[in-house]
Amino acid sequence: MVERVEDIALGLLSGWGVRGLVLDLDNTMVPWNTADVSAQVRAWVSGLRSAGFGMCVLTNNYTRRASSVAELLEIPIIKGALKPSPLAFRSALRRLDLAAAQTAAVGDQVFTDVLGGKLLGMRTVLVTPLSTREFPTTKIVRWLERPLRARLRRGA
Repeated sequence: MVERVEDIALGLLSGWGVRGLVLDLDNTMVPWNTADVSAQVRAWVSGLRSAGFGMCVLTNNYTRRASSVAELLEIPIIKGALKPSPLAFRSALRRLDLAAAQTAAVGDQVFTDVLGGKLLGMRTVLVTPLSTREFPTTKIVRWLERPLRARLRRGA
């Protein structure tokens, strides 16, 4: 668990043998329903790219806004992913041309981003959501994931 995506150290990823990242979009890379990419996220993505890491945005979102964020960051995107579907994560792995063991899934939701990555044997990194504004059904899921997040914080 980390607070923000930009807190994920390149050294940690390299130590894990990770060469690529499958990145969630809303409330992970940008606040929900915005295209507001922070300077810190831009710098982090640039650092990953310079270090030779592959990246793919994998989002359940299907809007033009999602595409515009990916274009701005120059990262390929898979929209309407239906996470945690293993099909979506396999598609991202094909885009990256990497095995699951060489890839980490990064996102703000336990039951979509983390579960989807784990189903394929990927490393996973859970981030704190950037905003409390969310899709209505996500608010319900947050209530269900609250005990899991608490256990993870305690290191259990």
